[in-house]
Amino acid sequence: MKRFLQIILTIILAVAAYSYAVFDFASEAHQAALPPQGQLEVKLLDVGHGDAILLRTAAAVILVDTGDYKHSELLVRRLKNLGVSKLDALIITHHHLDHLGGAIKVLQNFDVQNFYDNGITNSQSAISQELVKMAASGKLRRQVLRDGASLQFGDDLKLKFLAPELKRRFPEKDLNNNSLVFKLQYGDFSMLFTGDIEAKAEHALVKHYSSELHSTVLKVAHHGSGTSSTYNFLQAVQPGLALISCGEKEKYNHPNTKVLGTFQHLQIPVKFTSRDGEITLWTDGGKYHIVTEK
Repeated sequence: MKRFLQIILTIILAVAAYSYAVFDFASEAHQAALPPQGQLEVKLLDVGHGDAILLRTAAAVILVDTGDYKHSELLVRRLKNLGVSKLDALIITHHHLDHLGGAIKVLQNFDVQNFYDNGITNSQSAISQELVKMAASGKLRRQVLRDGASLQFGDDLKLKFLAPELKRRFPEKDLNNNSLVFKLQYGDFSMLFTGDIEAKAEHALVKHYSSELHSTVLKVAHHGSGTSSTYNFLQAVQPGLALISCGEKEKYNHPNTKVLGTFQHLQIPVKFTSRDGEITLWTDGGKYHIVTEK
């Protein structure tokens, strides 16, 4: 009987030790969720039709857009699985639901330090109006960005905003063309974020910035729609890679086949979430590499 109890006690202690080891490993994995010093992670989250892009360095965690409200629970769950608990910045490129829809859920589930947008709200969106109320009441630390603004995160990550232009911006009802456009710079690596701008805004950017648009990677505008990715704009950006966030079997048929043809003609490789799933890019500020979910 005594021998039997000793065996049972040994098993209990072994199980307890294994459980502790598993918990400790999980804790280490959570700590490793942030990229090591000197690395930037860019992750196009697969949220169907919409944009939600996570940027992480050892110094900062940033979310650019939040996808549609229909997929907000999916977004929150994915961010938590990635070990995110705090966002140093939530940047909304414009107030259409497929970019703004998950914002309230994100604010409810994560410690958001700063909220950035273009200051142009959507009168037809209850979520847009709620965010305005939260900012007015002091519940949300909001800052409006325009061309010429910049944000610095740590010593290495800089976001330079190119649009919307304060003096020559489009009518406020044109939410797409008033999207925040910014160029991420991390060492020699750069990435251009374009929201949902269309041909008119692309032409304005080429005229105003010309070769300054040149970037290592392009986040393609408007989910690869035929309204965007004009030839002259792509020639100005000259990306080595184009990334598209779009939904599978959606009514809009993104990405547009003619747009894909333009990328092919210019010999720009393209990856998009409806085909490749979640897309992750890592860079040390020089070289970069890509991993896709599918």
